[in-house]
Amino acid sequence: MKKKFLTGFLSILMITMFSLPVIAQTRKLNQRIFSEKVNREILIGYGNREGMEQQPFSQWFEKEYNAYQPDDSLLKTLKGTHLSDMNITIVLGTWCPDSRREVPRFFKVADILNIPDDHIKIIYVDRDKTAPGIDLTGLHIERVPTFIFTLYGKEVGRIIETPHGSMEEEFKELCKVIHSKKFNKNQS
Repeated sequence: MKKKFLTGFLSILMITMFSLPVIAQTRKLNQRIFSEKVNREILIGYGNREGMEQQPFSQWFEKEYNAYQPDDSLLKTLKGTHLSDMNITIVLGTWCPDSRREVPRFFKVADILNIPDDHIKIIYVDRDKTAPGIDLTGLHIERVPTFIFTLYGKEVGRIIETPHGSMEEEFKELCKVIHSKKFNKNQS
């Protein structure tokens, strides 16, 4: 009986010891800080769309999302393309006027095209384009927002600061790149 108890106790101890690092690494999303540089509360670090749907950020997010009227005929041509297979990293500043305009527009188009939320990674940055605990050097961020589109682990393209034309026109250009380079899952 003591042997069963000891074996059970050691098993629980081992599971707990190996689980703690995983629990400690869990990302805290949509963290808020007060930025002295912009004299307001901002979102910082990893996040999701819900961060922008909360006050005070929802004031600009909802306004721009609802006001944006994408080109329906262009969107129809984009349905059924590889766009819903892409992963998109958005680096933005909630203090930045371009981010406040373009990110809600992006989500409007993404919603219409059924791009899954789990394919969109958001990193909120401060005025210096940094986020504590996140190494952004490999992303080469110079301006925000920056939308980085990848397919099967390869970068397909970027939208930096503002699209050339409309957001949906940029999506169309990304589709052309995908088609011209014949991206597929087996490419290395």
